[in-house]
Amino acid sequence: MNALTNEIKTRARLLLKLLESSNNAASKRALILSRKQRWEIPEQWQLRHCLNLAAADCGFQHWEHAREVLGGNSVANTDMGDFWHGAEVSGYTNHWFANYAEALAQLEAKPQEYLLPYRYQYLVVSADYISALGIAPDAPVWAQIANDLVAGYASASWLRLAQQRMQASRIERFERVWDVQQSALDLQSTEAEAQRVLKTFIQNGRLLKIPEQRKKRLVILQWLVNQLDVAKKYSEPEINRFFLGFHEDYATLRREMIINGLMVREDAVYWRQTAIPISVQ
Repeated sequence: MNALTNEIKTRARLLLKLLESSNNAASKRALILSRKQRWEIPEQWQLRHCLNLAAADCGFQHWEHAREVLGGNSVANTDMGDFWHGAEVSGYTNHWFANYAEALAQLEAKPQEYLLPYRYQYLVVSADYISALGIAPDAPVWAQIANDLVAGYASASWLRLAQQRMQASRIERFERVWDVQQSALDLQSTEAEAQRVLKTFIQNGRLLKIPEQRKKRLVILQWLVNQLDVAKKYSEPEINRFFLGFHEDYATLRREMIINGLMVREDAVYWRQTAIPISVQ
């Protein structure tokens, strides 16, 4: 066991407690994950069920699969799961390869990118993709494995990066309400709520800080995206300058726009999606 598998065990125990207390969000997630994996719904949830659920939530087939991969015991050309993928990176363009040699050639041609495993395949992705996973793309450990999580598998550097990914996924996956429509409704703000958020966080046209609470953060993001020209496509330097006009952490704002589906990114070009009109009164 290592810190990664111990984290899944911790999540499983927490999930079991939530299910035993008839927590609605946990029950929905357990049902959806079980149906996705084609597992039978047990009459009574037990820890072994929750271990499988927590593992599936992290991109693995089941607990034993997670324990093998995260324990550093997988071998070449086997299913590595989609631990290094997820809904939070769905808006990013990346290169897919069925063959590791081809993926490595792409990385060698573009050494500023990153090579990741995906089930039986391989991805070569940008720094923005890595940031969206909750991992620092400029962390020194990347240099130790030459930006290659396949060749660096099971190394100390790989473990540190996997721990960053696991920690980020605790919020993005484990605490998510899996009923997407209900989740969207829960995150909507009334006009009065939105105005309170804007008055708190916007001063003289500048964003004082990025809200930690997701519901408030969405109000800010929706307000920001409405400042963009709906008909224009922006280069990366242009979109960076735009966000710098509101807050110094332009990279986080840019990433949050993509994660929350308010903007689209393709080949380092950005454009806005339709947003809910919000204005400061």
